[in-house]
Amino acid sequence: MFDVQVRAGKPLDVLKLKGIDLGEVRDYAGFLETTAARLYGAGADIRRMTQCPLCHALLDGVAVELAVFGVPYLRCGGCGHVGVGARPKPEVLDEVFAESEAHSSTYIDHSAIETRMTQIIAPKLDWCLEHCQRRTGKSPRTVLDVGAGGGHFLAGAQRRGLAVEGFEKSRASRAFAQEAFGLELREDDFLSAGGAPVDLITFWGLLEYVAQPRDFIVAALRRLSPDGMLIVEVPRVDSLGTMVQGMEGAVIARHMDPTTHVNGFTDASLCTALVDEGFVPVAAWYFGMDAYETCVQAALRADDPRLFDVLADFIPVIQQALDRGRQCDDIIVAAVPAR
Repeated sequence: MFDVQVRAGKPLDVLKLKGIDLGEVRDYAGFLETTAARLYGAGADIRRMTQCPLCHALLDGVAVELAVFGVPYLRCGGCGHVGVGARPKPEVLDEVFAESEAHSSTYIDHSAIETRMTQIIAPKLDWCLEHCQRRTGKSPRTVLDVGAGGGHFLAGAQRRGLAVEGFEKSRASRAFAQEAFGLELREDDFLSAGGAPVDLITFWGLLEYVAQPRDFIVAALRRLSPDGMLIVEVPRVDSLGTMVQGMEGAVIARHMDPTTHVNGFTDASLCTALVDEGFVPVAAWYFGMDAYETCVQAALRADDPRLFDVLADFIPVIQQALDRGRQCDDIIVAAVPAR
């Protein structure tokens, strides 16, 4: 048993952040479907997963949870983890994300910088600092962000006086971080890179992209100071958002996207990996965009964006209920070294 501080819900004006343009959603979903056909279609070099990457249980005979663009996601019978059952080589997926500006579009939008900084980055940074203070009695002085995107979190941390370092594979995102924030993100491999110990390591939406999430957890333990903290944000599969995307005719433009998100987590799968690799979970934050996703799918099915005018006020109310009931599509976990 662990003493875990739990928060549910995060205020977010998703309409201001995302807007709603059904044409853009369909276009991006079409781009993802075309990319998936190239990665997983006839003649593609894909390899079947034989073990769960989180708990290492055998995957023989396990159930298909859902299929997106014809790509099956399998559910582990041990920890409940959901992942693409047959995948391209990791370097192939890495190259797709590194070279695709379209995949990075959410993180390199100049017009959304201040909205992202105030509505997403500031609350997450506050939460991190709160739990570092609660655990160690002091604020972190150094932060390392792996999969840093456009550098927003590091920019927020730097503004508060932290020394920052970041890794990012996407060429477009590294260029954006330099242009928007003056940050030089590293493009080398975090798993083999050295460096001095740091107080805080963050994986914001990283582990769903990688073939072996536990390798990154192991590498984080090596880089953390003895009283440091690891923050991990991942998509949750046991959520309304996932179920809606599993419906016939769903248009997939986020969340369960096999061109990048080859892993979908359960609370058990993430915590199994953390504990097995030497961490103790100390805090969790449940929230999501399930209500927004449901309204997007409804508007797409009806081909009527005016549905948002009718349903917009319901989005935060429905999402609050989902967050409190742990049926949301996102979670952040804070963990500290067990030693």
